[in-house]
Amino acid sequence: MRLNAETRARHGAGAQLGMRAAFFLLLFPGGLAVALEAPRKIVDYDIQVALEPKDRLFTGHETLRWTNPSDVPVSTLKFHLYWNAFRNSASTFFRESGGRLRKDRADEKEGWGFIDVTSMSWKGADLTKGARFESPDDGNADDRTVLSVPLPRHLAPGETIALEIAWKAKAPKIFARAGYVRDFFLAGQWYPKIAVFEPRGRRRRAEPGWNAHQYHAFSEFYADWGDTRVAITVPEAFVVASAGEKVSETRKGGKKTIVFAQEQIHDFAWSADPRYVIRESLFDPSRDVPASEVERASKVLGLSREELLRGFHPVKLRFYMQPGHESQWRRYEDAQKWALAWLGLWAFPYPYAQVSVIDPPEDGMGAAGMEYQTLYTAGTDKWLGRWPFSGFREPEGVVIHEFAHGYWYGLLASNEFEESWMDEGITTFAETVMMDRRYRYSFALPFGLGVTDEHQNRAQALGPDLDPIRRSAWAFSSERSYFKNSYARPATVLQQIRRLAGEEAFWRAFRAYALRWRFDYPTSEDFFDAFRPLAIPGFEALVAGAFSGTSSIDFRIVTATSERQNLGAGYDDAGRLALPPDEKRKGKKDKTDERGPFETVVVVGRDGDLVLPVEIALTFENGQVARTRWDGCEKWIRLRTVYASRLARAEVDPAGTIVLDRDPFNNVKVLRAKGLSATAKVRTYAVHLVENLLSLAWSLP
Repeated sequence: MRLNAETRARHGAGAQLGMRAAFFLLLFPGGLAVALEAPRKIVDYDIQVALEPKDRLFTGHETLRWTNPSDVPVSTLKFHLYWNAFRNSASTFFRESGGRLRKDRADEKEGWGFIDVTSMSWKGADLTKGARFESPDDGNADDRTVLSVPLPRHLAPGETIALEIAWKAKAPKIFARAGYVRDFFLAGQWYPKIAVFEPRGRRRRAEPGWNAHQYHAFSEFYADWGDTRVAITVPEAFVVASAGEKVSETRKGGKKTIVFAQEQIHDFAWSADPRYVIRESLFDPSRDVPASEVERASKVLGLSREELLRGFHPVKLRFYMQPGHESQWRRYEDAQKWALAWLGLWAFPYPYAQVSVIDPPEDGMGAAGMEYQTLYTAGTDKWLGRWPFSGFREPEGVVIHEFAHGYWYGLLASNEFEESWMDEGITTFAETVMMDRRYRYSFALPFGLGVTDEHQNRAQALGPDLDPIRRSAWAFSSERSYFKNSYARPATVLQQIRRLAGEEAFWRAFRAYALRWRFDYPTSEDFFDAFRPLAIPGFEALVAGAFSGTSSIDFRIVTATSERQNLGAGYDDAGRLALPPDEKRKGKKDKTDERGPFETVVVVGRDGDLVLPVEIALTFENGQVARTRWDGCEKWIRLRTVYASRLARAEVDPAGTIVLDRDPFNNVKVLRAKGLSATAKVRTYAVHLVENLLSLAWSLP
């Protein structure tokens, strides 16, 4: 990473402390309650790799320097060999996925891939003889994605080991994140990568130990911070897109070697394709941060313009487009600049000098929508560049989503194996806010209607489920449950917290969480702790019911009546039976029929076991509105009042605060044709209809 002058000055002093300061803090985890200015560097990689496209072979060597971050000796190292997930049908990945992921299917004839460590040494000592594969999650003896390597002696706390590792790999045909199709290659999680040894206190861990999970069908990644340098050798005709910045390029014998380097990351990916068409741009904060968004953020966050813009700097943007997609690069550019601006204001400014955006080919969409640090894959189709489909915002949504991953999996190093929602869910929430603010609708409908990102998330999130949000990625009951509980459901729950807390309180806590855990390793509890001081009504119920349980909620108007009160009916004191005034006038029209008082009785119910407070509004024919707040603790509440005007409309949650309400259709009962205009009714019910249709589509196999 090329640092700007201000950042370089800060990090230069911190570098002198290096691992000694980090080691001291790890021994005293209480000292970690402050935000970090830079990550604690644990591992560095210096990699040389050569790609032979015809055979899909990667031949590599890496020098790996790893420092024991804990206060205990380490006797064994553990490595991720992710591409062995595609070695054969016996791997855990294939057993769980059946060779399918995100509607893409593996080529089970010629599409297999692998990665083999051919040598590993420490100070000349061969470490491969004692190495063995482990399967800590499911006991699958045929899985080869976790390699355990015993050391000839214990590595002391704070001690650094330098390993020389040689390896070879064959790219699988793309269906799940990485691999090849024709002459397009995406190298993601492509080299022997050391797992994470968590010291005492990290992610609230009581005792130090390895966090090294197998590669599962629905799990992604977790790694330690450091610096990476990669020298990539490919045929001269290939265009290389890479994380990091280009350091040098040399050519010899029809091949070229390009060196890239990036400081302070925990992931490194690259791509090669002879057909790439490169487009370049520059994010200029003075031009590309909208003044209206700065003003809004300043008001909500209580920060001055100067405070908000501190840390922004120009960022180089490179777009590697497929032939036929070149006309859409401006769509990518607009979304990318907006994401840099929004995340910079509402979380913190992007710290790196560049972003590379890869546009995968249409027959390699298994590689689309995948995040790595300073590089990610987007995805579009030729037809999305033509009217009327150009109004579909799928390309913009993918760009915003994948770049946002660079924050919630990248700059906050979440453990995607064990808490996938902390990346996917927060990213989906941030994407929803960014998309709806920038573009309003993900796709538009006639008559001024449209479907927003939030509509889509709610439609996917509100159906019944067997799993809570907090669950290891491989432990969900189905693929659908993993995606729902990692993406749409947590994003919708965050929208619920936002509405209960209010804009100022929510966004200040959200930004404080981002700043506190930047360059660190947060847990779910760390996220919740950022909001607990706000004393949000129903917050703990949400945490327990949604994140740790499968609770749901559905408010509804059970009954609503409003009848003229007949005070003169029944026996009088003299024992005479008097007819009600309404009976006396039966068959006669009289203006007094519409005179009060009227007795109004409304029963509001709550289905489901999630308890949240809600507002109830009674609108009368004279235009007056009576509002009351119900804590929702009981299963139902009866409201009774006598008033001069008849009830026209009863509604629970009129402001739409309870976004987790599973059926908004039953929230309203209209007694008279007064209230909403016809247009407003059509619009409201049309949106609800779309949500229900989306929900139905999501539930189909």
